[in-house]
Amino acid sequence: MTEVLSIRASAALSTVDFDDGTSLRCTRDFAARSRFSRGQDIDPVFVDRLRQSASFDLATHEARRLIRRQRYSRNEIAAKLKASGLSSDVIGETLSSLEQCGELDDLAVALHIARQKLRLAQGRNSGLTWSEFGPAQARRLTMRGFYAGTAKQAVRVAWAELA
Repeated sequence: MTEVLSIRASAALSTVDFDDGTSLRCTRDFAARSRFSRGQDIDPVFVDRLRQSASFDLATHEARRLIRRQRYSRNEIAAKLKASGLSSDVIGETLSSLEQCGELDDLAVALHIARQKLRLAQGRNSGLTWSEFGPAQARRLTMRGFYAGTAKQAVRVAWAELA
């Protein structure tokens, strides 16, 4: 059996330390739902299942936090989640799940960015032309991790709306 040594909460995240020297990073909500308590004995097999569930929950929490900022592409979010130590499988599953339920939309984010950049560019240059803005902005969006087709479509829509 594995014993829970401590439960530390910080902001929206918690860390549960076990007597075998391992830790479990999870959301505070996940820790509350799991009803961890200091001194609690947990079967090692169940600890592995907890790690898998906690990883998905943590990835979803972090992805939603980044999505709320409305400035990151799917690829940028994946890179940030990868840097936080989450596995590629969990990241892919999380982002696909968020796309299916409509919370993650690369086109909407790219369009938001393109509109902002176009307004800024028009403020600096009232005679701005498509050739000065369109291809360069599509390239910048692609460099940020948006797919080329998505970037081009977002720039075209922003130009049609605002130019």
